[in-house]
Parts: sequence; C-alpha cells; structure tokens
Amino acid sequence: MSEELKALEENGVWTIVTPPENSHVLHTIWVSKTKSDADGGIERFKARLVACGNEKLFGVDYGLTFASLMDLSTVKVILVLAMRWGVPARHGDIPNAYVKVDKEEHLEIYLAIPQGMDIPVNALKEFGVNDKSKLALRLKKSLYGLKQAGRLWSQLLHAKLEEAGFTRCGTDMCLFFLRQNGDVTVAGVYVDDLLVTASNPEMMEAFCKSMNILSVKELGEVRNFLGMRVILDNAENYTLDQPAAIEEMIT
Repeated sequence: MSEELKALEENGVWTIVTPPENSHVLHTIWVSKTKSDADGGIERFKARLVACGNEKLFGVDYGLTFASLMDLSTVKVILVLAMRWGVPARHGDIPNAYVKVDKEEHLEIYLAIPQGMDIPVNALKEFGVNDKSKLALRLKKSLYGLKQAGRLWSQLLHAKLEEAGFTRCGTDMCLFFLRQNGDVTVAGVYVDDLLVTASNPEMMEAFCKSMNILSVKELGEVRNFLGMRVILDNAENYTLDQPAAIEEMIT
C-alpha cells in the first residue's frame, strides 16, 4: 500500500485540499491482486488504490466512457505476420498506465483520504483542521476505478502512436501500422499491453525507443499475453494455450 501511494504521489495524481462545501467526494478501496503467469505461477503481489466508480454522477465527475479493445483475431494476425517476417513478436507493458493521463479539465473529482494515507499534524494545522477526514484529494490525473479512466488512457496511447507516425487500422481500432522505406511495423494494443512485430528488426528497436515517453516495460519476445501462453516452435509456428485457466476451471 505504501509503495502504491508513493507512486501515485510521485506521479502528481492529486493535491490535498479542503473540499468545497457540498462537493461530491468519492470513496476509495484497496484491491489486492496476485499476478500470475500463463503457467499459473505467482509473478508478484499488488495492491492498487481504486476509486469507487459506482458513486460517480454522470455530468458531475464523469462523461463519456467508451474505450475500444483489441480483438483476439488481431492478436493472431500479428503472430502470423511475425512468423512470415521471421521477426519474433515482442510484448510490452505500461506500468501505472491510467495515472499517466490528465483527467478532463472541466470536471472536478474529489476523493476521501484513503486508508493507509497519513497526513502529518503540521499539514493538518496548515489547513486549519484537526482530522484528515475533513480533507480530500483533488485529482489532477486519472485513477483506476473512474468510469472514464479506460477511455482517457486509450485516447492518450493512441495519440502517442499516431504522433510516432502510426496509422490506425480500419478494421480494429486497437491495431496500428507504420510503413517506412518499404518496411512495416505493426502494433496491437490491449489496454496497457502492447504486442509488436515488424518486417525489419531495426524498426522494432525504433518503436521501443519511440514509446519511452510512456515508460514502456520491455518484456522481450512474447511468452505470455492476456493470460495465454505463447510458444514459438522452431522459430516457425506459434502455439497458444491456457493451461493455468484450464487448471483453475477443473479444480
């Protein structure tokens, strides 16, 4: 919890304020999660601060919410292209994706001080209060749990790809391609996961560098994507399976 709060504060997600009278203040909850790999093994434990989106009011603290997702058939197309070009597909993950984007300027969103967040006594005195419950967090950026969070992140990532010269595919809004000097780079997006291949290995490296602004975590050749195990057989064929999901269903 302390690491999550520290990361959010360092990203400038909020400022501590005295909320205006009669303002709509949302609560938050902590969601604990065990992240597993495709084989069912534990990768890491996570604690995420989530806004209670069920308390939000349309027109007050949220508006449009739609965000597109990459189709599974598109994942397979990218893997087929990787086989054809002989350039193994690579997987990238963007940590803390939702908090990298600013919230809508015309909306004011306040959160109650979350569990585990301490406010020093001298800070309380500066606000003229004796209890942290009288303070709130005024959001400057998006946060998990907000109804519009997925949409805001999707818009930012897609804009960054287009700034890098990519064109959105007409059949899948989460598939992008870049043509350059006879070569092609193809990138698929599923929320904060990227699946990328190219007809030239150098273009793959260029793509990774162009995405540094979003602090993409390079995970190397794809081995696990969206809960699927991805196996490259003899550098010629990809096999997809879900042993962990099957095991969970039968136990």
